[in-house]
Amino acid sequence: MTLKKALALSVCVFFALSCFGQGTRGKAELKAGAGLITVDYGRPALKGRDMLAQLPVGQSWRMGMNTATVLSTPVDLTFGAVKVAKGNYSLFLKKVDADKYELTFNSQTGQWGLTHDATKDVAQVAMKKENAGSSVETFTIDLKPTPKGGAFVMTWGTTQLTADFQFAQ
Repeated sequence: MTLKKALALSVCVFFALSCFGQGTRGKAELKAGAGLITVDYGRPALKGRDMLAQLPVGQSWRMGMNTATVLSTPVDLTFGAVKVAKGNYSLFLKKVDADKYELTFNSQTGQWGLTHDATKDVAQVAMKKENAGSSVETFTIDLKPTPKGGAFVMTWGTTQLTADFQFAQ
């Protein structure tokens, strides 16, 4: 192999590896009964943008990057009056007004994140918007325990959106 070819190959490998580093995945977990509630999602970075402000009212976002964000729950969940049966769901965030958002549970899973068949939406849950304090560069989802269930917490930039849930009885 010539020096030019070796150098060109090294440059290609370097750029390929740096691209893989940008496509990070995140996973949130919370113990529920004998199992775990999990959320598997892509973690895009803001890079100076305000992505949630750019989401048009009435539109949905895939809550991550690449493949659709998936919530798996071994137990039924109750978000206020909204019940979500145990199972697997793709999650989407819908902007319903300038400062109001809904978490959408969709029965279709395994698709690319930009594919959202709204006819398969099974539940929508209002999310509480708060200021996150300091800015969070990389999109983050947490599942935090509460006495009777948990809280779904999404943070990006200075925006924090929360939806509390209980384990159904």
